[in-house]
Amino acid sequence: MLGDMPLLKTIVESFRDWGRDCWCDPGKENTCGKRFEWDLGQLPHGYDHKYIYSHIGYNLKATDMQASVGVAQIKKLPQFIAARKRNYSVLREGLQDLQEFLILPEATANSDPSWFGFPLMVRPNAPFSRADVIRFLDGRKIGTRALFGGNLVRQPAYREVQYRTIGNLPNSDLAMNQLFWIGVYPGLNDEMLDYVIETLHSLPLSLSSATGKEARG
Repeated sequence: MLGDMPLLKTIVESFRDWGRDCWCDPGKENTCGKRFEWDLGQLPHGYDHKYIYSHIGYNLKATDMQASVGVAQIKKLPQFIAARKRNYSVLREGLQDLQEFLILPEATANSDPSWFGFPLMVRPNAPFSRADVIRFLDGRKIGTRALFGGNLVRQPAYREVQYRTIGNLPNSDLAMNQLFWIGVYPGLNDEMLDYVIETLHSLPLSLSSATGKEARG
């Protein structure tokens, strides 16, 4: 029935999926062709459309079948955790010398996380922006993600909602404007991780040169 009403289908699926504005099917990206070109709410121009929320929605995606698969996957959890920790360590060691441009993640004291991803913050004084970096990586087939909704009060879904904040939320804005993350998926192998590290090492020279040419032009 919803297949005959595409607009209603998009709205219903948005409410089902946290109120997300993006309509890409699972496993798909950039269906709209302008994933990093949107200008909605008070978010910075080009904020990742996969993490823009136009409604206050719900997380209603799991089915009984998916839950059953999840229970079976728990048996693999120890090896998944080990792989994620290992991938984090490889990236952390391989990117240490880029801290002039990027702030690398560190576990909080007395914690031993199973890393969901590898967050990277572009320093505000870097010679390139976060938008430059994610476009650079996207063009080389390295997936990136925003830190979910960033500062939620900047999202269009909350524009007409009453809320209370403590202060001006500068750190939330910093994360929204400067932070992104790359994957530590257990299926990543040494060749893939090396490619990510090598690509990020080519970033300062490539983007600095491109930015300089634009400025001179």
